[in-house]
Amino acid sequence: MFFDDSIRNIQTAKLTGLTTVLVGLTQRKNGVDYALGSIHNIKEALPELWELVNKSKDVQKIAIETPVEA
Repeated sequence: MFFDDSIRNIQTAKLTGLTTVLVGLTQRKNGVDYALGSIHNIKEALPELWELVNKSKDVQKIAIETPVEA
């Protein structure tokens, strides 16, 4: 799941197959799966994230770090 406030970054992430969340706008645009006016609205907008956490207590967490040069 990819969160960003740039529609350009969101559309690129969507092209790579990620689920996208545009932060800062409430209207979805092309390539946007979810739109949040504020990151503080995440729990109400995406309750399934918390449901999955509760269901997957036995799943190990993994983090992947990807360096990016701009």
